[in-house]
This record gives sequence, structure tokens and C-alpha cells, in this order.
Amino acid sequence: MSDREHDDELESSVAAWVLGALEPEEAAAIGSHVEACPICREVASRLRRVVGALPLAVEGVAPPARLRGGVLAAAAASRERAVAPATARIARPRAALPRVSILAAVGRRMPIYALAAVALVALLIGVLVGQIAFRGAQPAPSSQVARFTLVGHDGMSGAQAAVVDLKTDGVALVDFRGLPPAGANRVYELWLIPARGNPVPAAVFVPDSNGAKVVLVNRSLSGYTTMAVTNEPGPDGSHAPTQPPQLYGSVG
Repeated sequence: MSDREHDDELESSVAAWVLGALEPEEAAAIGSHVEACPICREVASRLRRVVGALPLAVEGVAPPARLRGGVLAAAAASRERAVAPATARIARPRAALPRVSILAAVGRRMPIYALAAVALVALLIGVLVGQIAFRGAQPAPSSQVARFTLVGHDGMSGAQAAVVDLKTDGVALVDFRGLPPAGANRVYELWLIPARGNPVPAAVFVPDSNGAKVVLVNRSLSGYTTMAVTNEPGPDGSHAPTQPPQLYGSVG
């Protein structure tokens, strides 16, 4: 399994496991994998700390429309699943399937409420990042949290991103706004650039129809001076930037 495939499966499986949103059998499978996988174990630990710490970082405010809409959509989907006719649940013979990894299998079979929970956490993270970085909430001590801004230029003029560096957890949240569409078979790739050395790939993503996306950077920003974004071939991006970045900013 490649690192990029591993990251994709983490988002749909380990996050739901951390939230307690999986069925018992699936939770046991993911739990066993996390115990045996150092990468997943570290990510699960960081996600627990991040999810637990974020509500303490901002003052209480009324939830915005995008959060309310996401909750209502998740509730509607769950209701449709609950009232589905019994005949839809009758087991039918299936052709033999190839063996797949635990994470991939659970990710595909994840119940709707688990997917809704993961989506809700993403929405909450986006809301909280927006409160912290764009609305001037009460700042946390600089020794624990740092904030930066990425600004778009040229073809990405008008785009911006708020970066919240959770130093004690070794992760960062990046809230993108106003991104143009990545294009067919294209993705955006996030890079961390040291003062001396080559850019390090940190995340690959595609914004939503409004040009927004919240990205979790699962590494410390210590030692890097610049965060930048380029448009790269999809779905996995590139090992090194193939073009000059048009969205960037200082992070150190």
C-alpha cells in the first residue's frame, strides 16, 4: 500500500474509528490494524488530541449555514437508510471478490452514520479554523498555536488560506477559500519548503464547488519556512512541483 493510498484510507476509516462511529465488528478490525501499524497509531493519537482540543480554542458562536446543511443532509441520509424496505436488505449470492486490505474493505462498507460523522468533523474543523483564523477569536498562547496566511497570485489571485499550526500536536489545519477548479484529472498539492532544500509534499486535495477545502497536514511545520500550493496531475500529484506556486505564504 502506498503512502497516498494509506492516507486516503485513514481519512475514511481511522477517523471514524477515533470518533466511535463504526459498527463493533468494523471497529475491532480497525482497532487491530491501528495497534499493529505505527503510522495509523500515531495518526489516531493526534486526531484524538486535535478533535479534543479544537472546541477549547474558540468562543461559542451560532453554527453557520454550511454546518447546519451538512448535519441535515447526514440526518436525511441516515433516515432513508433506516426506512429502506426489508427486501433491500435480503442477502443475495455474490461472486467471489478479490482479497483487499482491512482498511479498504471497511472504508467501502462504512455505514452512513460513520460517513456522516467523518463529514461532520471535517465541517466542524472548517468552522473552527474559520473562527480562529478569519474572525479574530481569542488567541491561544503562541508557544502552542501559530497562525499564518497563504495568498494567491496570478491565476490563483483571490484565493487564500488560513493556516493554524497546532505545535504541541505536530499537525496543522489549512482552510482554503476561493480556489479555482483544479481541472479535469488535476489536483492541488500542498508543499512545505525549508530554507534550504527541496519542497516536501504534504497533501493532495480537490476543493469543493465553492473553492473551499480544509486540509489536515499530518506533520510538524517546524523547520519549514514556506507553505505553497501547485496544480498537479491527478489523482496522486507529483513528487516535486511541476510549476511555480501561485498560492503561498510564510510559515516560519
